[in-house]
Amino acid sequence: MRVHEVMIRDPQTVPPTTTVWTALALMRQADIRHLPVVDADGVLQGIVSNRDFRRLLDLLDPDGRIPHVRDITVAQIMTEAARVVTAQPETPLVNIAQVMVLRKVGAVPIVDARDRVVGIVTQKDVLRELVRQLAPPPLNLG
Repeated sequence: MRVHEVMIRDPQTVPPTTTVWTALALMRQADIRHLPVVDADGVLQGIVSNRDFRRLLDLLDPDGRIPHVRDITVAQIMTEAARVVTAQPETPLVNIAQVMVLRKVGAVPIVDARDRVVGIVTQKDVLRELVRQLAPPPLNLG
């Protein structure tokens, strides 16, 4: 099985200038935990995850506020593209699953030959496919 068979095509993305406030609202609305950050051509610049937002808590002042939170952009908190695990659509899904386990990665952006984001595979997508393949066929009681 290849990544393109299970990936989420054309995932939600944001430019690096997006504020963390806007990105967080978008992630909550779409019920996603990973958001690829791309330039105007769709080339991967990095990825923002719920973990990155948790790291913002380190910036809390004594009153429990994050100073200038409305000015912080995703570019300031994202994992940069050079450190992001990516794959291409023809990558075997088992390879992605192994990387997710070994590197503790929750999502892998899928890119074309020019590093443009064309999809994303999450742990949930891998698990869903595993269940589909391993679950016994439904019983026919009729």
